[in-house]
Amino acid sequence: MRKNARNLLLQGLAAVLLAGGALGAVNATGDEADASPKPGPRSGSHATPLKTVWPTLRTGSRGTDVLTAQHLLAARGHRLTADGVFGRRTAKAVRDFQTRSGLKADGVVGPRTWSRLTALTVAPGARGQAVKALQVQLGVRADGVFGKKTRAAVSGFQKKNRLAADGVVRPATWHRIVAGTTSGIPASGRDVRLDHRLALRQLAAAGIKAPVGRTSLDGVRARTVQGVIALKKASRCTVTITGGTESGHSNGTYSHAKGYKLDLRTRDEGRCVTNWIKTTQRKGKPRGNDPRWYGTLDGISAEYVYETPRNGGIHWDITFK
Repeated sequence: MRKNARNLLLQGLAAVLLAGGALGAVNATGDEADASPKPGPRSGSHATPLKTVWPTLRTGSRGTDVLTAQHLLAARGHRLTADGVFGRRTAKAVRDFQTRSGLKADGVVGPRTWSRLTALTVAPGARGQAVKALQVQLGVRADGVFGKKTRAAVSGFQKKNRLAADGVVRPATWHRIVAGTTSGIPASGRDVRLDHRLALRQLAAAGIKAPVGRTSLDGVRARTVQGVIALKKASRCTVTITGGTESGHSNGTYSHAKGYKLDLRTRDEGRCVTNWIKTTQRKGKPRGNDPRWYGTLDGISAEYVYETPRNGGIHWDITFK
């Protein structure tokens, strides 16, 4: 009898301890949960572990994350041009910021530097460089004004990532927005592919609107996106993309399907691009009946073919290598 009572007591105690452990796992939130390098599965609506790895940026890095860091540095009073390219001035601004923040001044934007840069709150109605940093990450127009569209984008992101959807960006939301993505373009990204959403974010950060019609950028090479951004910067023209990786193109080695080509509009605002190519780039032998030019954009070779299909729809067929 005593033995049975003791066994029941031990079983009850074990149940309490197990329950306590389960409660501890459910209540682990915020930094505690994010700090786990290998978060385990959770029950209910929190079954999917979240990826929260800060991107590492250094001299030579390019892309949205660099642009975000540059805007955040500018918001802290550092003078630099936010162009998405991690050059000497950006490295100096990073070192200066690290020195002021009591960090090792190595010029590399890692987890500690990101944490200090994003230790701020941005709310609806705010204006300035910090708002631009946020907008660049969300893929909305980076005008520096926290208006209705930006708030809707923030709230939508927070809901999707199981954060308090109040439309206010605090350090926890910053962390998830930046650390939950890998949107930088590697300096040697010849074969790096982007999905459609990520490519749109890169283009939006450079002031290029989303492609027209049913154009897809899913699987486009990062180098191709870099090339068209460099074209916009060099020509100072409005760039309208009319063709990407969607089906219907050829499947050759350097084709649309492989992510090497983009089609650009020639009419209306595209006339600016046409004039720039014909007056600044090197003319080569035609490709069939279509005129062809060559050039280099930020170290990326470009082949421009003025395509005139029989069924209409004249456009620039540009290959970036």
